[in-house]
Amino acid sequence: MAYLVRQKRGGKEYFYLAENIAVSQGKRKQIRKYIGITTPSDSKLKILISNFEEEIKWEKIKLRGYHYLSSEEVEKAAAVNKSFWQRYNAVNETVQGQFDQNFVNAFVFNTNSIEGSTLTSREVELLLVENIAPNKPLDDVLEAKSAEKVLEFIRTYLGEFGQDFVLKVHEMYFRESKPAYAGRYKTHDNRVMGSTFETTPAQFVITDMKLFFKEYEKLKKELHPLELAAWVHWKLVRIHPFQDGNGRTARILMNYMLHANGYGMIDIKTKEKQAYFKALEKCNYNNNGAALAIRLVRRFAKQYVNALKK
Repeated sequence: MAYLVRQKRGGKEYFYLAENIAVSQGKRKQIRKYIGITTPSDSKLKILISNFEEEIKWEKIKLRGYHYLSSEEVEKAAAVNKSFWQRYNAVNETVQGQFDQNFVNAFVFNTNSIEGSTLTSREVELLLVENIAPNKPLDDVLEAKSAEKVLEFIRTYLGEFGQDFVLKVHEMYFRESKPAYAGRYKTHDNRVMGSTFETTPAQFVITDMKLFFKEYEKLKKELHPLELAAWVHWKLVRIHPFQDGNGRTARILMNYMLHANGYGMIDIKTKEKQAYFKALEKCNYNNNGAALAIRLVRRFAKQYVNALKK
């Protein structure tokens, strides 16, 4: 991430923007840009950093080979992914089914819990596996069941990633609990709770979503699957196109990107909520998906390096 550097020389202060690029194990290269002799305001610094990030984008790609992740991070993730699928394919269908169901249980619990669901992990498991509904708010129960159905939908979906697909995902997730909003773009302005960044005003959502899909068509050819998953997640949250359910939809679409590109799906834990939100804030501040991509590649390794090992 780019940051402000202050240096003193000959009794004077000079200010620079800098970013340290990881090029190999334990080796980094710093890129700098001089910006003057006065401390920029917070608002000006945000603009300067955004412009600086754009200016050095291609230099970073040349150094690392990827937009957000180092070659080493990508190679490690690819190795973990390959090893996991070898272990997965070596076990019988019963074990595979158990592993898949355990992921669904964990993902459904965590993704809804992040947004305030009252169901415990045990209650989610009983609901999804045994169809035993807990004595909890009906919407929490309905959204847990719907999340399971949406996960199955994205695992088997073979169509294009576009507006119809995104609206379908949201409609499936919230048709039971929020029928007035399900599968429709927002009609009133909203914001990310606990966040400082502004989302797209309701009247500009259609335009921003068109730009989102256009940019996706370009980036899908350039980004590594983990980077693309991070970008899709961050960009959708930034636009916040739905009246409610944007975070849950973004995490589903993140996993669609991973699954469609042959990577295991990621379960972001509720206990990691603050670090996850902080990464999204950094993405918005720097106007790119780097912070979330770094977070995801670490979560991916943690989740799959020992999965299905005896």
